[in-house]
Amino acid sequence: MLQRNGKYKNMNGASRALRVALVGAGKMAGCHLQALSRVQIPHTVGAVYDPVLGRAEELARQASAKAYGSMGELLEGFRPDIVHVCTPTGRHFEPASEALRGGAHIYVEKPFTETGNEARALLELARQRHLLVCAGHQLTRDPAFEQLIAGARHLRPIVQVDSHFAFQPAGGPVHRVSRSAQASQLADVLPHPLYSLIAALEALGAGEENIQVTSLRTDPADVHAVLRAGGITGRLSVTLRGRPVASTLTATGEGGSLTADFVRSMVIGSANPGTGPLEKVLDPIVEGWQLGWRTAIAVLRRLRTGIDYPGLAELISAFYRAVVEGRQSPVEPRHLLRVTEVYEGLVANLSAASQRTTRSHPTPRPGAPAAAPAGPLAVLTGARGFLGSRIARHLAASGYRVRGISRSPDHDLPHVHEWLQADLAVGTPSEAFDGADVVIHAAAETSGGYDAHQRNSIDATRNLLRALRDSGVTRLVHVSSLSTLQPAALPWERLDEGTRLAQNPRRLGAYTWGKTLAEGVVTSSAGAHGVEARIIRPAALIDLSEPELPGLVGRRLFGRWHLGFGRPALPIAVCDVDRCAAVIAWCAIRFDQAPPVVNLVDPEITSRRDLLRAFRAKGWRGRMVWVPIGGIAAAYALVRSVMSIKGGASDKLAVWSILRPQRYDVSVSRSVLEVVRRDVSLPRIRVERQLTA
Repeated sequence: MLQRNGKYKNMNGASRALRVALVGAGKMAGCHLQALSRVQIPHTVGAVYDPVLGRAEELARQASAKAYGSMGELLEGFRPDIVHVCTPTGRHFEPASEALRGGAHIYVEKPFTETGNEARALLELARQRHLLVCAGHQLTRDPAFEQLIAGARHLRPIVQVDSHFAFQPAGGPVHRVSRSAQASQLADVLPHPLYSLIAALEALGAGEENIQVTSLRTDPADVHAVLRAGGITGRLSVTLRGRPVASTLTATGEGGSLTADFVRSMVIGSANPGTGPLEKVLDPIVEGWQLGWRTAIAVLRRLRTGIDYPGLAELISAFYRAVVEGRQSPVEPRHLLRVTEVYEGLVANLSAASQRTTRSHPTPRPGAPAAAPAGPLAVLTGARGFLGSRIARHLAASGYRVRGISRSPDHDLPHVHEWLQADLAVGTPSEAFDGADVVIHAAAETSGGYDAHQRNSIDATRNLLRALRDSGVTRLVHVSSLSTLQPAALPWERLDEGTRLAQNPRRLGAYTWGKTLAEGVVTSSAGAHGVEARIIRPAALIDLSEPELPGLVGRRLFGRWHLGFGRPALPIAVCDVDRCAAVIAWCAIRFDQAPPVVNLVDPEITSRRDLLRAFRAKGWRGRMVWVPIGGIAAAYALVRSVMSIKGGASDKLAVWSILRPQRYDVSVSRSVLEVVRRDVSLPRIRVERQLTA
């Protein structure tokens, strides 16, 4: 049944496909595009907009759509019925309001908005224009949530609902990033456990009640809150530190309890009071049985469907149906406003917690960088990263003033004295390097596909060199990777600084491809731009203070058990991240003394066995199961063949070449490490000597 006004009918009176546009072309927009392939309501994705045109064009190619250079051009040229707002957190309001003013219904990713005032403004604008609004609250359409609500109604009266969310951020342990970065990550994941909790409270009896936060404890990596809705208590627990990774919602009533597990998309619980003798004995057995067989079914379902976000396609379908049939949005305005108002208060407390100064975590106020020394200026890209933050520490300890360039500055990093917010893939103003004695380029893409590495590794390096030329800066330390070298043809061959770059790097994976072509840009173009370069190619970075296997050595399987590639005696090239940072900083400070190229390898850890010994000396308790590299390569070839038959094959990788151990001439690396260790004129070196003692 179509809308009475026939808005979604063509000239012949037949129903027409909804015209859909995507605004924001990041990872989440890609998930929306994938989910839309499972939406049965007739629709056509015909337009994509992103401030970074390259990202928009990439997603547009996947969708067979047109990329637009502005929101206005998209609305005028395509005239969408529905706009999906998939821009980053904090950037939803403007494109959402512009889409509404352009006459489009909107589906906005979480969080809907960051403030109650913004939410009210959007909802009022939609009401005035008779348009529908939906937010990315897909967990409410996850089958587990629907089963929980249906089952919990038999447990009445409900007295408590618990929402628990433990998340593992990308990039390793959360304490590696600053307090403000922790708070930002937590604010980004907070909407899911919050809106599912409030939706459950509404569905289980508090629909017309006020929902108030009665107790709250926050720090940058944790939120623990108690909400009150009529006679029901809601408890919210969200952490970046807790393990295992979990997303659960538990409803407890006088008749028992049920738990929805959103990681496995299933419901567990015997749904009885558990007070009788048989219930006390049998309930754990029943729940254990449920956990076993329902987990197996969930895993098989995930392998078959490959769905990353259960409930997303279902929620989009419900929204599209509401648009076509003139119904109410599946996410009601009252719910959106409730969630936003509570979210705003929680985030305000998170922000305050991230700015508190304690003895163990001294952090300057955002916008108030650490006192800058009067020494020379070093400009550092990637200053927020695993390696970049350590480079900044060594530079600052040596009296340098450090200016960081990042898409998202982190004012809590004490060794970065000033920040410039910029996207190197788009371009960098030459004034970013005004007064710089040296530039260290440590920024690069670390995940994603070839298009992402093209933008954030290759294009970013090319733009950096142009900006250096325009600013007149002549010294560049470029951080490359040991993986860029052409793999040895013979088992006994040793790679050195003179080895050529990989001739077919695409077969070595997106990361190596991006790093190889970025280094090629430096070697071929630096001289023409009047820039003298020093290139550092670190081996696989490790952190001996927090041992974790490099990807070329293996992967953690379960608990203490790890899958190892090859056998213990095979060679491996690694370098401790702090030693690597010290060498890079030394090359910047002693630029004229530094070699043109350094393959940075720890000469004391030459085999997998040596690496595991070093880890165990630091308390690592892992156990290894070694698998021949040839077997892994054969298994990959088999899987890829099956995928080819199904029509879903990806880029063909040379797995044997990627994993096969290489041997290196470490004479240059050994010499540089020794010079750095002995250069006691630099305060930074004393830290290095302590690490290597």
